Amino acid sequence: MDSVELTGDEHPFTSWLSIIESRFSIQIDALLHAALHSALQNYATTLGCSLADLEIKAKESRLQPDHWSMILHLATNHETRFYRSPAALRLIVDIAKNLKSPRILSVGCSTGEEPYSIAVELLNSGSCSFRIHATDISPLCIETAKAGLYPKHKAVTQIAAASVDPHHMRFHAWVREMITFEQHNILLDRPIEFARPNIVLTQNMLIYYRPETRFGILDRLANLLEQGGYLITGPAETLSWPGRGLIRHLHPNLTVFQRSADV
Repeated sequence: MDSVELTGDEHPFTSWLSIIESRFSIQIDALLHAALHSALQNYATTLGCSLADLEIKAKESRLQPDHWSMILHLATNHETRFYRSPAALRLIVDIAKNLKSPRILSVGCSTGEEPYSIAVELLNSGSCSFRIHATDISPLCIETAKAGLYPKHKAVTQIAAASVDPHHMRFHAWVREMITFEQHNILLDRPIEFARPNIVLTQNMLIYYRPETRFGILDRLANLLEQGGYLITGPAETLSWPGRGLIRHLHPNLTVFQRSADV
């Protein structure tokens, strides 16, 4: 078969895939290439250069940390919103009712709407002794999450957040203190700074990774669980994953595994 010669911006983008995957230890699914290509081109334009010029700067170590933070931000999907998965929230509240002090880990939390949604629902259910730890690979997302400032949402009442202007709210300090945020790359060896969660939640974060890598991440998350703890994922994220040592619970809108109490 004849080889395909890359021309124009195709070659810089191919190089950028290698640069990003190597620097940040992430794997970008082919379905996301077009969107990333466009985002990188737009970012290069805002810096007054072409994608090829930006590549040269990267290889010559002439990019600043804030440049790399933005590139990482562009390379990862941050689609999120409050109450994105009502089914997951209901399940978490039900599980938490049987726990004295629930410990919940949200992996791939983006800009924080998911962990704050969990906190609001737990507070609404009468629980106030929980801890939530949330991680994301993007430092820009973590900064936003820590600030706790968002457009107003009808489901978030004044119990949890205060109005700062006609269109925005900020979570009360005491609510923000119940959630810790950590910039973390799940593929790296550094452990997440949160021991033995009762619940681990990851929603669509694993779509970036090839199946073999995805399975390794799921194994790592499962091993974090306290005995009897639950791993909750998006419906498509655990396809073909064996989930050894876990009990799978049938759920119409979620994939739910439970770690055996005697593991």
